[in-house]
Amino acid sequence: MPDITFFNISKEDAFKNLDTNDKGLTTKEVTRRQGYYGLNKLPEEAATPWYKLFIEQFKSSLVFILVIAAGISFGLEEPVDGTVILAAVVIQVLVGFVQEFRAQRSLAALKQVISLSARVLRNGKEGGVAAEALVPGDIVLLSAGDKVPADVRLIEVHDFEVDEAPLTGESEPIKKQIKVLDNDTDLAERSNMAFTGTVATKGQAIGMVTFTGQYTEIGKIAQLIKDTEDEPTPLQDKLTQFSKRISIVVVIIAVAIAVFGYFTQGDFTTMFTVAVAVAVSAIPEGLAVAVTIILAVGMQRMIKRDALVRKLLAAETLGSTNVICTDKTGTLTEGNMQITDIITWENNFAVDGTNTTHDKNGARDLIFSLRLGLLCNDAKVDNIEDNIGDWKISGNLTERALLMAGSQAGLHFHDIQKEAPRIDAIPFDSSIKYMATLHREAQGRMLYVKGAPEIIISKCSKVMASGKAISFDKVKQKKFQKKFIQLSKQGLRIIALAYKNTGEATKEITDNTLSDLVFVGYVGIKDPLRKEAKQTVARCLDAGIQTVMITGDHKLTAQAIAKELGLKFDEHNIMEGKELDSLSQHELNKRVKDITVYARVTPEHKLRIVNAWQANDMVVAMTGDGINDSPAIKAADIGIALGSGTDVAKETADMVILDDNFETIVEAVEEGRGIFDNIKKTVLYLLSDSFSEVILIIGALLLGLPIPITAAQILWINLIDDSFPSLAMTQEPKELESMKEKPRGRKAQILDGEVKILIVIISVVTGFMNLARFYFVYSTTGDLDLARTVVFLSLGIDSLFYMFSVRSMRKMIWQKNLFSNKWLIGAFFLGILFQVIPIYVPFFQKYINTVPLGWEQWVVALSLSVAVIVSIETIKFIFLHVLRKKNPEQELQRA
Repeated sequence: MPDITFFNISKEDAFKNLDTNDKGLTTKEVTRRQGYYGLNKLPEEAATPWYKLFIEQFKSSLVFILVIAAGISFGLEEPVDGTVILAAVVIQVLVGFVQEFRAQRSLAALKQVISLSARVLRNGKEGGVAAEALVPGDIVLLSAGDKVPADVRLIEVHDFEVDEAPLTGESEPIKKQIKVLDNDTDLAERSNMAFTGTVATKGQAIGMVTFTGQYTEIGKIAQLIKDTEDEPTPLQDKLTQFSKRISIVVVIIAVAIAVFGYFTQGDFTTMFTVAVAVAVSAIPEGLAVAVTIILAVGMQRMIKRDALVRKLLAAETLGSTNVICTDKTGTLTEGNMQITDIITWENNFAVDGTNTTHDKNGARDLIFSLRLGLLCNDAKVDNIEDNIGDWKISGNLTERALLMAGSQAGLHFHDIQKEAPRIDAIPFDSSIKYMATLHREAQGRMLYVKGAPEIIISKCSKVMASGKAISFDKVKQKKFQKKFIQLSKQGLRIIALAYKNTGEATKEITDNTLSDLVFVGYVGIKDPLRKEAKQTVARCLDAGIQTVMITGDHKLTAQAIAKELGLKFDEHNIMEGKELDSLSQHELNKRVKDITVYARVTPEHKLRIVNAWQANDMVVAMTGDGINDSPAIKAADIGIALGSGTDVAKETADMVILDDNFETIVEAVEEGRGIFDNIKKTVLYLLSDSFSEVILIIGALLLGLPIPITAAQILWINLIDDSFPSLAMTQEPKELESMKEKPRGRKAQILDGEVKILIVIISVVTGFMNLARFYFVYSTTGDLDLARTVVFLSLGIDSLFYMFSVRSMRKMIWQKNLFSNKWLIGAFFLGILFQVIPIYVPFFQKYINTVPLGWEQWVVALSLSVAVIVSIETIKFIFLHVLRKKNPEQELQRA
């Protein structure tokens, strides 16, 4: 790419250097330049190569312990134990490698879903393209909230400001212009340029792409913008610390076993290898990796339901959401706004969505209103040559509706916009609640304004009647107020229209220009509720989640929608923005639990609402789509951006709902609860399995019995119990009953009372039953190898059977579909196979110290497994049908 600076040359010279013009490049030229310059992508951080992932597995403390133990075993002339321990190292490394490699691929697949887009002029027509498809010479259109997709030389600006903090560190947005700058102008002061990765915060602009990819300013300093973070989450860190603490405890126990066994049985070699085996079996080394897989699988399930989770933390937190604060438009509603009514001084016009009906005398007022709506409008049609029913319109929903209404009435918006070229504009902003545009018309410079009725009326001194401007006195205002109330009670969104002939000298819109306007009338806009919205709100109620509707609409409109949704409301439950402004944060904190609907609020109010709920120790999800929503999205426990929203909102969010549907949020919460469930089940399974052998060996030592299971046997069981079933547990489908329980809350622990009791019961029952079984066989036959083989079989079979019992804490084992998790079925049969091989294959018998068993020993092992399952199911029954009935608040601890 040529070494040219563009901030110090005119836009005409920039056009010449880039061989482009204000109509944009042709499709053929774009293709040629893409072949020359490549894609507009920053250098990506390469994924960790497979061989490095493999080597990383050897850095585990567990692997170091095993390698040292193997070395000592060979030194003590115990090649069998040394070989088995090394085999354990290999298999442990392979399992860890496969799990981490799979998790890495899952997260990489999620990253590919996130892509930025850009609006460009090509072949003289405006359209949308992927940002990576841009080439130098492209003409791009930028608006507030857009992320700048490439380095751009600005050629036209309208009150345009850019936040350049990602590049320069400047905290304040930079106001942009198009004048030529000096050669020595610093990067932070190049006000006629917009740079990759920065964010437009105000106004609009047009610019030509100068540099793409690695040649951009941000590319030069290799500052890769990461759209998806895969750093360890608090839960993962907590589990890692938990595993380390367990490891320390287990090492202490292992040392105690070795020392105690040496002094009681005098065989240091045997006791040492057994102690190492106990340590290996009891340390849940695969827990952190299993959690990563559970989170990655959950995120993939969410993306299939149009919920793109950008951070693992969000996947964990979703399940504990107490409150969902949601926008109304496009989320609870269809987002398909249609003009239904146009109200002027003399006429009420009905618009049915296909054409506009009116009487001959009122045609003038109707056409004037529709024309005003087309001119004071930033919506665009991407495929203007197609039939009107097939148009793809970009822009906010209100402006799309105005454009469609005018076009369906026979007004050709493209021709009208050419007849009345725009001179200046004030884009709509939630802080001012109106949009104004200045146009050159035959009768002079005309100012057109649309926005919130109360704002527009406050700027008007006259009203249009029979094509003339007459005094807008209190009586006339009162008449319009009655019409406003009638429309609001129908659940319509209402905007007001006004105009002013400013005279030929006006070149820009000022405060003075925006006074003494002529009021035109109201536009009523209907946005039907989504069919599933009411049912979804009811699901939230069943799940203990409070739905809070936030809208910029009038209070009466909000009431009508709330009633239709089935939200609890009366005067006590609805708050307007002006009332919210009058409350201190402390006062809002006290009242926030009673408010289900907020009307006439701005994005700035959302941050206060989030803070108020969090002050009440609630986990809050907040939706938003605009740049001003970003502080609230960032402050919320779960920030949710709409797929149709601005790039900056999506960047800030933890989750993006691609279909803008409220139901998708609730479905993501359901998946979040399933994620926490699977983490909980995996922890239960791993820890129960880990401590069974510990109890068995400690019990034997205390009773003065021989060690009931060898190091090789423990390691073999560990490879099965801690690998195949725990991996299968990560694929467990979510339980639908989770959405009929209250959220678990911020302070809920994975190891809650039920889980702790089950770990103790499983470990104690399994350990002591196998100890009793060992004592019986050894004392009656005197065959130590036979007794150990019986215990070896029983321990392996136990864990394979009770994994079906611990897969649900809400249902008894017979109530759960046995085949809902095919991975678990596969793990079961694979586990049985790996129990059969060392018992009956001579080669393995030699190394694992086993002997063949008769069918009666299998029957006893299966009977003991049934006893363990009965114990688990008994505890579950007590929790499900006894304790929770006495203490309903116990539900808060469930997920």
